[in-house]
Amino acid sequence: MKKLIIALSAIAAAVGFTTTAQADISVAGSSNLAYVSTAGDGTNDEELMVGHTVDFSMSTTTSGGIGIAASMSLSQDYDANDGDAVDGGNSVTFTTGGATIVVGDVEISDTIGSVGGVVNGPLDDGSDLDTSVGTGFVDDDGTGVELTTALGSASLNVSYVSNDDADNFGTLNDSTAGADSAMSASITMPFGAYSATIGVADSDTGESSSGASVTGSVGGGTVTVGYSNQTMIAGNADITTAGDSEVIGATYVMAMDADTTISLGYQHAKDADSESATQTDLSVERALGGGATVYLDVRNLTGDTAADADGTAIAFGTSVAF
Repeated sequence: MKKLIIALSAIAAAVGFTTTAQADISVAGSSNLAYVSTAGDGTNDEELMVGHTVDFSMSTTTSGGIGIAASMSLSQDYDANDGDAVDGGNSVTFTTGGATIVVGDVEISDTIGSVGGVVNGPLDDGSDLDTSVGTGFVDDDGTGVELTTALGSASLNVSYVSNDDADNFGTLNDSTAGADSAMSASITMPFGAYSATIGVADSDTGESSSGASVTGSVGGGTVTVGYSNQTMIAGNADITTAGDSEVIGATYVMAMDADTTISLGYQHAKDADSESATQTDLSVERALGGGATVYLDVRNLTGDTAADADGTAIAFGTSVAF
């Protein structure tokens, strides 16, 4: 990351004002190049993905010690032709006294405990693997507020969406159909050599969820196991029967040496339609220095899926952080 420090006092002096405030503008970038052998039906099974992102972050601190930050990014999506977009710019973050408050477009945590995915973005987005098991709320983000704060050695997160039909501009507590509110709360706490996260979420749509995960060191690596229960409505794209979906999963991450990391993931999900699917992941990453990393990813999906959307997909590529 390269920092561009802008002294507001100098700018103000140039136009005839004086100030002691100072702001930081940070510019960072990333690139991703990957070859993906998808789990398709025999047509267009090999893909080349190239994408870039430039992130702009702005921050300042008031004389009272309150930090204020915002960010935007320019991106060319690696999984779409001419998929350039401007992202972000729809929330403001305040930090003070060990607490972080985000106002604007926020996302609730409706899948606490749903662990198991370890592959990089290109394979995750472009594998052509597609389960027909429904998990996750119909909509989990919108205009609202999020609070993260320390409680002793624990960390508490509370997120509230007032209108899930809007992002940075919308009516609060809108009575229009589809403009629902949602809320989630989670706490992460250490106990001995482990840490645990538990959380709940609820939406005006009638959806709700609860879940937990535990992380700790085992055999020279880090293991995370989790469980999530989600009460779904029939409006979900993969759900025809309202009821409970359950997800159980685990990940294991181990450093082979100073530059090489191997990650394993497992996830099994089932829903009220009596459909179930199992996903297993493998990812090997090697740091090359200078922010560059090469990786090999493998994902296998079995069980109830969309037509010709099960099997194994493989990707290898490189990601670079500038």
